[in-house]
Amino acid sequence: MKRALAALAAVSVAVPFGAHALASAKSAQRNVAGLRAEVTDDAVHLTWPRTEGALDVLRDGTRIAQLGKGTSSYDDSDAAPGEVHVYRVGAAAHDDEARPASARTPSYKVGAASRDITPVGVVNQGGYGLGDGRLIPQAVVGRGGRDEAKGEHIKTRAFVVDDGKNAVAIADIEVQGWFAKYEFGSDGLQDMAAAVASRIPRLPVSHIVIASDHSHAAPDTLGVWGGPNPGYMDFVKAQVVAAITDAYAQRGYADLKAGHSDASDLVYNQSCTEALNQSKTPDYPGPDVCATPGKDGIVRVVQATAPSGKHPLTWMVYAAHATAGGGNGVHGDWPQFLSDAMTGQYGGQGIAMVGALGGTQPCRTACAFTKPSNPGYDVADRKTALVLNYGAHVAQALRTATPVSGPVLAAQGFIREPIVGPAVAALFTAGKYAGAELLRSHESPWVVGQTIRTVVGAVRIGGVVINTTPGEGFPRIRQDVEDSLGSQAQEVVQLGLANDQLGYLISPVSYVPIIAAEVPVNDNIIFNVSPTIGDHVACADIRLISTLQLTPTLPPTCAGYDVVDAAGDPLGDVPVGGVTLP
Repeated sequence: MKRALAALAAVSVAVPFGAHALASAKSAQRNVAGLRAEVTDDAVHLTWPRTEGALDVLRDGTRIAQLGKGTSSYDDSDAAPGEVHVYRVGAAAHDDEARPASARTPSYKVGAASRDITPVGVVNQGGYGLGDGRLIPQAVVGRGGRDEAKGEHIKTRAFVVDDGKNAVAIADIEVQGWFAKYEFGSDGLQDMAAAVASRIPRLPVSHIVIASDHSHAAPDTLGVWGGPNPGYMDFVKAQVVAAITDAYAQRGYADLKAGHSDASDLVYNQSCTEALNQSKTPDYPGPDVCATPGKDGIVRVVQATAPSGKHPLTWMVYAAHATAGGGNGVHGDWPQFLSDAMTGQYGGQGIAMVGALGGTQPCRTACAFTKPSNPGYDVADRKTALVLNYGAHVAQALRTATPVSGPVLAAQGFIREPIVGPAVAALFTAGKYAGAELLRSHESPWVVGQTIRTVVGAVRIGGVVINTTPGEGFPRIRQDVEDSLGSQAQEVVQLGLANDQLGYLISPVSYVPIIAAEVPVNDNIIFNVSPTIGDHVACADIRLISTLQLTPTLPPTCAGYDVVDAAGDPLGDVPVGGVTLP
């Protein structure tokens, strides 16, 4: 009897042990050997030998997919950039017997896109003179409608950079300028950003920068030269929102690099004697004199490179007015020409944008101090020469560029300034009688009494710091930002006409009397809201940069602006206001 019980006990132990061994063997058959992980432009591509059972895909210990039997690959397009991910593919989500494979993703996800915004028919082009010809004769103003574009297509171009935690979007519109908010309708830059944010929660308004390229041959979207055709503003808004949305949808893995090249010999300071030498042969042989020293002649470039080696984005910023010409009919001037050329040369999207436009103008195409080594120096066609010259500096900047790493962050705010400039006040109040009505909102909070509100902002893409200027900022604004950061920034980029267009932002304020004395040959003081707005923008941008995990040192001159801005915007809460209309 005892021997029978012992035998029965042995059987009762052996049966479950045998079942466990059988299950383990079966599980081992269903776990993957030979798992490979490869980063492509769009995903982490996993491959393994075909198996018969259903499988779980794990990324960093978390199940991300359940696959049917017979599968042998999986694309993980949601893996965060800038990290090493460990993958397992097996029969159970937490089966440690599944052999791992690892993959390091590039630092960012980058997408870029463009949309055509070429107008149809005759349009008012902005940039020269004043009005639409109703009051001031066209012979004097040199302005008026033009036939529709012949061969040139203006666009809005946008890109998105995403570090897996935050994303930012930067877009350019190839028009004369664009306001934050308009008197009628909902086509302002703030409206565009809000429309994008409603579609893409990961792109809040504060993470969206939209600028114009300030072409002096593009449609007038400000009203100063007769304004846009009916429906054009709505059309452009839809295209801008679509371009940013497309850029976000097209994000793919990419590393970034940033560099710069000195192109100071291709622009001149309007307050220096170099402005007298706008041709190859010196017209002024005397000593160099400069009443307001300083110009930003640096070409700054950021390029994305995908795992395939393709370049989804090549972004360039340069402080040359879009007054260089060279196109036919309506065109976006050099930013359009160079954007198209970079797209053709590097692939993806080439996007050229303007920087610090205040106080400077471009050589058209060579000044007396322009280096003959520029590839377009002896080229007669202006458009070709511009693209050759600027494109050579893009190439040089890329040759010396260094990798970009670090977080993607952004911040946006508002400042308020008194409307001191008589010309700006006159355009607000009586411009419509000369066919030069400013279409910017006259209502609170954008205008209250004789004060105006505008947008300031800052973006950080790793070591690249971008400060936005809501108009044609002077180069001192960018220099103050760079000085405040010391060695913390790899590149400091100033974007012109970003999020608003309030004319010239003179900085430092000590330059204002000098610029005012030059009014017969320099219109910077005419289109100026306030003597202090340039310094105010610089200080506000530096303050915003301090929220981007950087520690800038505010100049002592910023103390007064900080006190004003710290109080918020009580005038913005006034329900009615605005300049008095006749």
